[in-house]
Formats: sequence, C-alpha cells, structure tokens
Amino acid sequence: MPTVILYWSPGRTDEQKKAVVEGMTDVLVEHGGARREDVLIIFQNIETGDFGRGGKVGSPPKMNTD
Repeated sequence: MPTVILYWSPGRTDEQKKAVVEGMTDVLVEHGGARREDVLIIFQNIETGDFGRGGKVGSPPKMNTD
C-alpha cells in the first residue's frame, strides 16, 4: 500500500486537500502502478514550535494568500 505523509503548514481548505489527494493518487496509480484503493495520503500540519532548524525552534513559512 503506497502511503504518503505530507508535512505542511496549516491553513489549507478542504477543497485544496481534496485536490491534492486526487492528484497524488492519480500520479501513484499512473506512474507507480498502485491500485487506487490502496493509496493512503496523510496530512500532518506543522505548527509553530513543532520543529527546529539551525539549533533554534522554528516557525513554518507564511502561506501566500494572494
């Protein structure tokens, strides 16, 4: 079963998540030979303070809403 864990900043809409799931599933089926029903995609939001970079606790980049 192909499993994709997508780490990203919070703030995406349900419509955006749906589009990502559909697109990633299509790619794995078409190019990876996966069965559509076996593709699992997990979204993991990275909140401020949930990671460190360069020895310091970081903040995720701001989403461009323009």
